[in-house]
Amino acid sequence: MAGDQEKTAILLIHGILGTPSHFAPFLSLIPPAWHICNLSLKGHGGSVTDFSRASMAEWKQQVKNALEELLETNNKVMIAAHSMGTLFAIQQAIEKPVDALFLLNVPLKVRVTFRLFRTAWSVFTGKIKPDDSWSLAAQNAYSIERDYHILRYLGWVPRYLELFSEIRKTRKIIGELSTPAYIYLSVQDEMVSPKCREICRDNRFVCVKMLENSGHFYYSPEDQRLMKEDFHRMVQQIQNETSG
Repeated sequence: MAGDQEKTAILLIHGILGTPSHFAPFLSLIPPAWHICNLSLKGHGGSVTDFSRASMAEWKQQVKNALEELLETNNKVMIAAHSMGTLFAIQQAIEKPVDALFLLNVPLKVRVTFRLFRTAWSVFTGKIKPDDSWSLAAQNAYSIERDYHILRYLGWVPRYLELFSEIRKTRKIIGELSTPAYIYLSVQDEMVSPKCREICRDNRFVCVKMLENSGHFYYSPEDQRLMKEDFHRMVQQIQNETSG
């Protein structure tokens, strides 16, 4: 029975159009004894049409089911998420006994920059210079097969409308969050406004850190180091609570 009480798990949730490999830099920091559930949301990792046929409701249900399963079989559960995945993480943590949140680029406020269009075009065409770290990072974070039939992308419109709805919903309820959370916002994010910080400032359970030289997908070496140190610290804290 003692061993059962010491079980710990981490749920990893990628963003829209993303991939589970987004969390690769953190995997080595997770204790070997922890159970890792690195979700691949339906419609990701396939074709443009596959993505269109998926839905926000299915993604939310995937997250809900995965978390409930982990909570049934583990004493403690941590969630790490990126972008859209952070919305699901926050919503679930408000409803369920999650022990910690590690959230990257939480889209509570959206903005559109020129770099977003430039990077999207580079990824779409596949014409990326070897020294273009930002576009390479976006390409590595993008899980959908390239499709030159432009009209097929119209099927993505409902998914993004659903995303904006989830953003509004999460923005309204984040004040209810009582789970210890690290939130990282990139100052140069192509699509998430750094002003998201203002929405979280009155919640004492949330620690927001600004990544000065990073974007939505690209993280500078110094910012990566900061996040890894904090991730390790959060993991160690959960480990200490479990052993104690």
